[in-house]
Amino acid sequence: MKLQLLYNIYRAYMKIVFTFSLFIFSLQVYPHTVITGSGNGSVIQSDMNGLNPGDTLAIRAGHYEKGGAFSNLAGITIINYQGIVDFGNTVTLGNLQMVSITGSGWKGGVYGFRFRNFRGDAFLLEAPCRALSIAWCEYRNLDGIAFNASHFFTTYTGDRSTFALYKTGFYHQKLVHSGALFVGSWAANALFQNVVDSIAFLHILVDSTSSDVCQVLGHSIYHMLASHWRVTGPCPNGKHDAGIFQTSGNGTVCNVYRKDGWGYIWRSWNLGLNGRADSYLYNCIDLNTDNYGTIDTRIEAADTTTGNHIPFIRGGNMHVLNNTIGNKRTKNYVSQLVIAGNFCSANGYRLEVRNNLCFNTIATGSDPIIKQNTRDPLKDTSNNLYTRNPIAAGILLDTIECKLNPGSPAIDQAITFSFIHSDIDGVRRPIGKSSDIGAREYPGIRAIPHSNRGALQEKWLLPGLGALLAAGFFLVYRKGVVKKGGKSGFLFQGRPSNLG
Repeated sequence: MKLQLLYNIYRAYMKIVFTFSLFIFSLQVYPHTVITGSGNGSVIQSDMNGLNPGDTLAIRAGHYEKGGAFSNLAGITIINYQGIVDFGNTVTLGNLQMVSITGSGWKGGVYGFRFRNFRGDAFLLEAPCRALSIAWCEYRNLDGIAFNASHFFTTYTGDRSTFALYKTGFYHQKLVHSGALFVGSWAANALFQNVVDSIAFLHILVDSTSSDVCQVLGHSIYHMLASHWRVTGPCPNGKHDAGIFQTSGNGTVCNVYRKDGWGYIWRSWNLGLNGRADSYLYNCIDLNTDNYGTIDTRIEAADTTTGNHIPFIRGGNMHVLNNTIGNKRTKNYVSQLVIAGNFCSANGYRLEVRNNLCFNTIATGSDPIIKQNTRDPLKDTSNNLYTRNPIAAGILLDTIECKLNPGSPAIDQAITFSFIHSDIDGVRRPIGKSSDIGAREYPGIRAIPHSNRGALQEKWLLPGLGALLAAGFFLVYRKGVVKKGGKSGFLFQGRPSNLG
């Protein structure tokens, strides 16, 4: 009886210990949601008081006419709660690490954070941030910048903590009659003020702009990735020598569709931070625009520094690959694919222009694809295709979406680059024996003329019969194995690869 009593006491004690331990564990491991904001006024969170890494800070729906501020936060997600959060003034940010701000927090809604109908910037950066993510925001009738990182507050010394922004992502942003999406430092590159490193702008819709074309601009922006943009609205003035991306630094701009408007897609002063760099423009469609072409690329020697003591600046190579441009106009200049400035070929830098499809551009006494404003020799310019009328030439089916004609001479005629694994719409490259010229890959298999249409070609007849016999043998063998209740090495369930 004593042993049974002791055993029962022990079991009860262990249950209490286990329950208490589980409670403590759940407090430490499982995140929780903290609701903030009253629906008006401003919303401010200046420390981690009441929060732990992994928690969610949910802002009540409403109109915060005074804006807000978020600073000194780490490892949390900020979402909208019970509807849309409208800001009627600036939201300041600083000292954020691994913080995600997303407007898709309520029942799968999109653009749950909106900045509308006011003069001023939407987000203003006041102190360094690392691993910051901003998603599903809309900027409408905003007389200012969506994200302003131009106010000086830090000088890069070589330590990552002195970047203004490091590993930053902007996803699913929509701009309707708004200023620029992002503005960085205006200081000379060699001053290393408010340096940005590793920044992405993905899935951006620009309906219309009040920013005179420019959407991402500034000095000292390195390792930039801009992909899946659609720019369809007009800009208000169309006067300046400007581009949607206007940067000093290096990066990749790809999968951009732009129709109508003014100026370049990218004006790039090619620079590398603490070493030489490479920049890429590929899979872009640029149509019906006025003036200046698609990309203006150059290296200004005055932007670079001497010595190898970090931080230092070198130049960069530019690769312009697999783009489609056409029906471009001009009022006072030219409108080819590339406006080529100095790229310092004597120092080993390259300007590569390949696999591009161009039609109906304006060239004044120069090549219809490249306007050369430099004495640097252009060597890497193969596999480009130009025509005045791509439909009459059998290259394209249309000049709006720029779909390839099934019999297009652009099919299988490009150099295949391993890092360009799909086209502007995600169609795999290559589908045929090689990639296709331009921003689109023909999604079907090119027809091969043959007298016996609809029949199996002779060269495939014997291999086809062999495959049928092998398949029949395998089915008979498998049936016999299953009947015996045995296991075969053929019978297994593979795990699909995640490598993409």
